[in-house]
Amino acid sequence: MVRRGYAKGKRESLTGWCHALKGFLILLSVALSVAQGLTVEPSSTPFPLTAKSALLADAETGEILWAHQPDLPCYPASVTKIMTAVLILERADSDDWVVVPKAAAFTGESSMALKEGERVKMRDLLAAILVRSANDACVAAAIHLAGSVEKFVGWMNAKAKELGMMHTHFVNPHGLHHPDHFTTARDLLTLTRYALRFPEFRHWVRQKEIVILPTNKSALRRYQNRNKLLWLYPGCDGVKTGYTVPARKCLVASATRDGWQLLAIVLGSQDHFADCATLLDYGFQNFVRLTLAQAGEPLTLFRVPGGNPEWLRGAAAATLRVIVPRPSVSQVKCWVQQWVTRPPVKKGQVIGEVVWDIPGASQHRVQLVALRAMDWSLAAKVHMVGERALLLFFAATLLYSLWRWLSKGGKHREGGHLLRQP
Repeated sequence: MVRRGYAKGKRESLTGWCHALKGFLILLSVALSVAQGLTVEPSSTPFPLTAKSALLADAETGEILWAHQPDLPCYPASVTKIMTAVLILERADSDDWVVVPKAAAFTGESSMALKEGERVKMRDLLAAILVRSANDACVAAAIHLAGSVEKFVGWMNAKAKELGMMHTHFVNPHGLHHPDHFTTARDLLTLTRYALRFPEFRHWVRQKEIVILPTNKSALRRYQNRNKLLWLYPGCDGVKTGYTVPARKCLVASATRDGWQLLAIVLGSQDHFADCATLLDYGFQNFVRLTLAQAGEPLTLFRVPGGNPEWLRGAAAATLRVIVPRPSVSQVKCWVQQWVTRPPVKKGQVIGEVVWDIPGASQHRVQLVALRAMDWSLAAKVHMVGERALLLFFAATLLYSLWRWLSKGGKHREGGHLLRQP
């Protein structure tokens, strides 16, 4: 009986320890989850998005303000046409006449209904590619420039590699689905920022409607932009939509307010317009772009003792713009460091730097250059001449005294030698 009671007590004790250990592990798991939740990660979603991959970035610098799986390979659909447009802008003359080949006329899905043998300006093909998202225009431009779609696609992949788009591979110039045709949101950010350097690209992607004049085989064409944000979102000025069933809805959207341009990119979305609008709202409402310095702008005065005049103005050597969370704007600290303390100073010489510190965010520096040359003042020159004259006088006096001492010592030695002779 005693042994049975002991065994029963032992089992109850072990069971209790197991329950306690299980409870401890659950608490530990919850604690770790909470601790991880306290860390704001780039992929943490602060608002509901339907996209598989998304990011928000500053168009000028490429600084990413928010991201969710930005390096996840996705099908880009017609967003592909940004790269096609880039190659057209780099390699073609917009006034070129393109004769539509049979392969282009029979390209499916979204099109501008090109006909075999139709003559169209390259400018009109580019407009249709970016506004209408015309697949047939992509094929016509590709064959006109490269001789074949395959060679043009080779150019696309070479350009992607040149731009550093390391997770991108193209199979066609329009984005119709192919399992080996993919990219990432981060790579699209690189591509879009490059494309926005071209004024013609910026012009077409912000057009709500285009008109293409009649050709030898078609009447006048009129197309509306597929990017509905151009009508719905204040400040929207581009860029490109995309959709296939496997890719779902894709969009690279641009909006500019008060001179500040943001880019929102979503891939694999159920509602690409709402997702991009949400991202852009988040950027404009929670961040501010500050211009801390403009190149050539005078920022400070340095006192340089002995200078003519004694004060030297320093200007910013470069333009510095930063993106700052709105709560941090009032906490930005600034101080100046002087590197030059005496003349002479050449115009354009680096004489110091300005440092801005954004608590909890980042630190930024801009070098200061002299706006003019500085020489010694007359008083300083007289003082220096006096110092040098005095120094020469003491040096001469010292040398004369040393010479006298050496001369006397030599005579004493000579006299002592004569006295010792028999």
